[in-house]
Amino acid sequence: MPVLPSGFPAAERLYRLTDARGLPHPVLDESFETREQALDAALDWLWQQGLLDAHADPHEQERQLALQVGLEMSTPSGDWRTLRHAGFTGWRSLTA
Repeated sequence: MPVLPSGFPAAERLYRLTDARGLPHPVLDESFETREQALDAALDWLWQQGLLDAHADPHEQERQLALQVGLEMSTPSGDWRTLRHAGFTGWRSLTA
């Protein structure tokens, strides 16, 4: 099992999606085992809702995703740490 720099096993981390207020997403309110699973679920939901431009390149799709959905990661103490706020697009890619 890989260990994170914090010393905690990576397998113990969970991810969840949030809305623009930083609350658990009203539709996508579940825990995901990986960041990629969470982001894929969010992208699928955006496609289904018609909120993602079908002609957008991957960078633009990620920007559109970031406008709609935030991402949090669980901590060993059971709290959640924000990795990205919904609506904030001014930082590096989470999918790179």
